[in-house]
Order: sequence, then C-alpha cells, then structure tokens
Amino acid sequence: VAAMLTYLSFVRRKSRTMVTLNDINEDTLQLILRRIEAPSPKELLALSLVNKRFRAAIRSPTVWHTLDLSRHAATMTNKVLYGIVKDDNAFASIEVLNLSGCSQLTDLSVLKVLNKCHHTIREIDLSGCELLTLETAEYIGFHCHELERLDLTGCKRVPTTFLFQNLPIMQLNLKDLRVKGTKHLNGRVDEVDFEDLVDAIAKYVRWLQSFDGTVFDKGDVRDVMELVHVCEEHLEFWRSGNAVAICDHASELQNNDPTSTPMCTIFPECGHVMCVECSAVERRNMMREGGRYVYPCSHCAHPVRFMPAPGGFEIVVHSPEDFKKLLAERRRLGGPP
Repeated sequence: VAAMLTYLSFVRRKSRTMVTLNDINEDTLQLILRRIEAPSPKELLALSLVNKRFRAAIRSPTVWHTLDLSRHAATMTNKVLYGIVKDDNAFASIEVLNLSGCSQLTDLSVLKVLNKCHHTIREIDLSGCELLTLETAEYIGFHCHELERLDLTGCKRVPTTFLFQNLPIMQLNLKDLRVKGTKHLNGRVDEVDFEDLVDAIAKYVRWLQSFDGTVFDKGDVRDVMELVHVCEEHLEFWRSGNAVAICDHASELQNNDPTSTPMCTIFPECGHVMCVECSAVERRNMMREGGRYVYPCSHCAHPVRFMPAPGGFEIVVHSPEDFKKLLAERRRLGGPP
C-alpha cells in the first residue's frame, strides 16, 4: 500500500501541466506589464531584456498610460529621452506626462513625446523645465485638446502673456493651470514688458466675463492675477510721485533727474523701489524664517515685509517720463513680436 501511494503521488506530479511564459498570450502579457507598479519607467523598460516577446510587449501602447521621469530629472537630457521614447508608438496613448525638474530638456525632445500622445494626454507637468520656450506652449495649445492639467511653474522662457491670451480659448477642458515663474513673473522683468502682462490679464478677464463662466478651478491663476494687480498698484504709486523710493538713486530716477543710470527695481511685496546695488547691500541683513532665508525691507518695520530673494521676481522701473515714451513706442509698433 505504501509503495502504491508513493507511485500515485509520482504519477500526479508528472501529469501536471507546466505553464511557462511562452504559454501566455500577447494580450495577457501586456495586461500584466501594464499593472506592474514599477518605481520608475526605466525599471519597467528593463524587462525588455528578458526575451523577444517581452521586448515587443513592453513597447506596446497598451502598456503605458503614464510616463513619469521626474525621478531622473538630474540626468534627463534630450539624448536620454530620445532613447526612452524612440521612434515607435509605445507612448502614443499615455494620459499623464511628468517631466518635473528636467531642466536640461529643450523643446525638441519634449515635442517628440507630445507629438506621439497629443490625442490622449490629460495631464502635463513641465515645472522646472527652464529651457522650454513659446514653441512648446503653442504646440500644447493647438494640439492637446483633451488636456485638463498643465503645470509650467518655473518655465522662465515661456511667455506668461501667451498663456493668459490663448490657452483659455484653445483649451476649454483645461481646469488646472500653473504659471508662476514663467517669463513675465521671473527674475527682473522690465516695466514695459510687465504692462504686456497687465493687458493680457485684462483681456482674459473681459473674455471670462463675456460668458459669465469660470475657466480655471484649480492652479495658481487667481493668485497670479492678484499678484499682478498688487504690483500694478505699486507701479502707479511710483509713477504718481509717491514716496516709495528708498535710496538716492531711486529718488533721482523718480524725479526724472538721475545723475547716473543705475538699474532700479520695485519689490512686489511692499512696493518700495531701490537700485540693485543698494538692495544687494540691504540683503546682507537676511534672517532665517520657516526654514528659508528672507530679506526684510528696511522701510517696512510694521508690518515687516520682504525684498525678493536674489534672482527672485522684481520689476525694473524707468523714470515716469521714460516709461510713457517707451510704452507709447511699444503700442505704436503693436507690442512685442
């Protein structure tokens, strides 16, 4: 009896059907790969080294619904992105593209990705992609019609005016737009260029009121509009001769009688004006607050307000007379190209 039981156990083991990877059909294999939660797309792409079937399956558009390369931002270049995207349609159906922090990417590589998935893409995060320009923004506006979320934070070469003038009209599905740190809100912005943004926002508001609707439910558009409104009030105080100049160079410029030609800027938070040399000296009085360095304005004791951090957003001002001439010339020529 013992021998018979041992034999029966042996027969059962031998009679079992062995299933291998080769027995899984293509659709099932693609479904399995789609459900793998890899920390990085590169790890999922590495499975193409298993065999030829895996290599073909991993490049199927049914596998990819998200392309998130933000983990590799420090090393992500055009060449690396080309190697991931290649010339097939692996990423033709992705709905989410995250290239946040990829500061070395240019329009060429980003447009290569978008050209494949513009019919399906719903979310795009390009925050910190400092080399992108108007070309990428225009492509998104004209071709990505299913887009619901767009983050361009820190894209300092993308014109903020274009985003306010065109995206709301082109992208009616877009509800979440982030534009802080774009061209007209980054670094030292000329007063005349800032007026272009003021005009663009005014046109956007008029368009918005024309059908009494709300376009952007999320994002930072309302915050940006409020910031621009406050800055425009500061500029009006400066142009009207109010006492906002806090160094001799700024006072001379405001009175249209500069003895030299220093660059003077207005601080967005408090509205005071100081030349860049004097403000650099003032920034030595920095203090640590909330885990970051802040730079108190010496003329804003109660309440304390701050100058922009080095490299932060501030507006370069002209004398009131020069501003009128420059603005008239700009509008005579029809604005910037």
